Amino acid sequence: MMSDTEALVFECALDAPPEKVWRALTIPEYLERWLKPAKSDELAVVTAEENRSLTYRWRESGQGAIVGLEDSLVTFDLTPTADGGTWFRLTHAPVAIPAAANNNAPTMRLAA
Repeated sequence: MMSDTEALVFECALDAPPEKVWRALTIPEYLERWLKPAKSDELAVVTAEENRSLTYRWRESGQGAIVGLEDSLVTFDLTPTADGGTWFRLTHAPVAIPAAANNNAPTMRLAA
């Protein structure tokens, strides 16, 4: 299990130019075929720099600690290579969800 500060990073070279990879990441029909997110997952664009970088906030159904949902930021970095391809970097980082003030945890008392 990942801690709140750990991120998974995957890198590889792709034979397609950054523009083609960008289309696969931004056109819903292509994204669905490539990444196969579950129907109950929610994706929302956080930042985008065309053909270079894209970050989604990804909310997965699952074993989340608070409401049965887990949030993460998934960032795709695309770097053109000399042979016309793309150096592809995917970073999947969990988003820390603060505990609610009324989470029924034992209260701590401060010593004077």
